Amino acid sequence: MSLSLNIGQFQSLFPDATSDKDGEAIKYTVEDSDYRIYNPTWQSGKPVLVVKMDHIRGGATDDHVELQITFDTSNASMVSIEGTWEAGNDGYQIPKVVIEAVDASAEILGAVGALETAGISEAAAQSAVAVFDGFCKLFNTLSTLIVRMSDNGGRFYFTAVVCHTVNRLNSCVSVN
Repeated sequence: MSLSLNIGQFQSLFPDATSDKDGEAIKYTVEDSDYRIYNPTWQSGKPVLVVKMDHIRGGATDDHVELQITFDTSNASMVSIEGTWEAGNDGYQIPKVVIEAVDASAEILGAVGALETAGISEAAAQSAVAVFDGFCKLFNTLSTLIVRMSDNGGRFYFTAVVCHTVNRLNSCVSVN
């Protein structure tokens, strides 16, 4: 016996969902949080459905869940569920490597022009580096604070989204 998933029925079980990712996922809103559910796929040769989900977070990277749900091929009941959860970051950050690269470039340009400007370009480069570094530190701090202050409970509710997705998925799997 083999198992099948009625993807149309599965997608219809999400309230006011819209197509997303060129039809590879659906997106829906609960309260003021957005979630993306990717079309489940069968693992090759196994009675295992893989489903990926995102908690879409504005101003930060998304939270991600991936589940592997194993089904009994004789009656389409769930046998086991395994999964991973990855939390998104708490705001966009300017990476240290980018800051160091800009700093090094400014210092090199200042040193190259030092002979022609009697050292003024070197001092200007050092000032530019200090201003740039200060801006990056401020941006990285504020980005994190803004995301934390704007948390709307969407991450907490993501657990319920995962549970609801499993229930909906279970009702759409059948034995052929």
